[in-house]
Amino acid sequence: MRKLLYISFFAAITCLMSCNRNVDKRLVLADTLMWVNPDSSLAILWTINRDSLNSKENQAYHALLLTQAQFRCNIPLTSDTLISKAVDYYSDNHDREHYTRSLLYKGGAYEDMNNPVEAMKWYKQAEDNADTTDYRNLAQINFRMGMLYYNNYASNNLDLDKFQRAYHYYEALGDESMMMKALYYCGNVLRITDSNAAKSSYDKALSIARELKDSSEIYNINISKALLFVEDSSYSQAKSHIIDAYRLNNKFKENYNYYMLSLIYAKHKDLDSAKYLISLPDKSQNSAYDSLLMYKALREIALCENNLSQYHKFDKQYNRISNFLEHNETKYKLHDSEQGFDKSTKSEASKSLGKKKKVISLLIGALLLMSIVFLLLYLKKKKDSKRLIEEIRNENSDKYDRLNDELVNINNRFANVMLAHISVLKNIMSQTYNEPSDYQSKNAEHKISSIDDSDKEFWNGLYDYLNFKHDNIIKRIEKKYPKLSPTEMNIIGLICCGFNDAEIAVCKGYRNARTVASKRNKIKEKMNLDVLLSDYLKQMMCNDI
Repeated sequence: MRKLLYISFFAAITCLMSCNRNVDKRLVLADTLMWVNPDSSLAILWTINRDSLNSKENQAYHALLLTQAQFRCNIPLTSDTLISKAVDYYSDNHDREHYTRSLLYKGGAYEDMNNPVEAMKWYKQAEDNADTTDYRNLAQINFRMGMLYYNNYASNNLDLDKFQRAYHYYEALGDESMMMKALYYCGNVLRITDSNAAKSSYDKALSIARELKDSSEIYNINISKALLFVEDSSYSQAKSHIIDAYRLNNKFKENYNYYMLSLIYAKHKDLDSAKYLISLPDKSQNSAYDSLLMYKALREIALCENNLSQYHKFDKQYNRISNFLEHNETKYKLHDSEQGFDKSTKSEASKSLGKKKKVISLLIGALLLMSIVFLLLYLKKKKDSKRLIEEIRNENSDKYDRLNDELVNINNRFANVMLAHISVLKNIMSQTYNEPSDYQSKNAEHKISSIDDSDKEFWNGLYDYLNFKHDNIIKRIEKKYPKLSPTEMNIIGLICCGFNDAEIAVCKGYRNARTVASKRNKIKEKMNLDVLLSDYLKQMMCNDI
């Protein structure tokens, strides 16, 4: 009831403001209903003959609202012709909010037309034009950019950044429905890199969904939590969540849900159920992600049947699709498009600074004069400074000796921990990667030799050792590249110790060295390197950079 009062009040104020501008009241009403009831908004707009509108402003407003309503009602946009009329009109107009919205939904039109790179360009223009207090449009812009990255399987956390920004804007608006969706997608992104953070996002989203009694979102969140537990190898918990989702709808909406449940039953050695479930979906409708999960389930079924030839066949298909998703060109084009826009914006800003060149030159001259004065003072006191430094050094020599002893102890403490792990690794290394062995023995070796990310004693010792030996290299990397995850930092630590991909794979419990190579590429992307990661780390260890 309170929400309806707010809407009515807003509509009344908007109408009063618009009367002075001769804006059609039907358009104002449609705009007022756009977020609370987009179907009604669309129905109103369909009844309006655009040619009957008595001004270019009303025609542009109608074009904007009709495009927005179709997008909000999930009616695919097949052309940008209509929204371009609004973009052209508002680009020369002083209505900043309407121009931002026009740019946003022109991006939406290109998104519907399956042109994500062009969509990103328009979303970035909308973001650049938006007022900093325009939370609604800023929320939508960031959410749509996040969906572009997410739908193109980006793995550089750019989608996470967009969804988190969108969540904070929706929170400021008090829009619980969109807060829930932003949290849901944050959980989906975090599911691969940080299971605890993903669980937290899903739990918050589920709490809102239950409060709103949104059964569709409760279903989606349960499915995603099931996927999270599958990736954590917690198959009993995964089964519980996916069964809860199934009870809500009595059938699954997407193919991958059947494949996921098939995988769970295969892990529980229930082959009949696993084979039945994997046969249900129409495989011609599979997305790339559906196929990835299908081959994962088929691989597990073959393993349960001890059919190694089938296992290797499905494993090859799984890795092929995984590599395709990992190296999907569109996600890189999206990133380049966003970065290109940001660079262009900075370039325009730098041009405007050219007008102040004379003032800056004068300031530089003044600073140069001051620098000369300070240099003369410095030279005058150089002798006194040297004598003072020598006195301080003599007074604190005992402290330096104690510090050196502490650093040596750090080195020794790490060595004890490191040797305990290395002794196990070296004993099984040749068997694992140089001699053929069956799948079961490989599994056993990985469990024996793997060093878990939660083994803080080992990793802290490794970091202490590397910081001591290579001038705080770990601290320098963490400061320079704060977006690197703990797992990625651990791999960097092992590379700094001279481990090759095969040794790191055994160390971390991965199935093959290709996984390490893939993770190296992800780390290289995050660090934006144009050289090999190992070469870059060698330079850092030598203090060349």
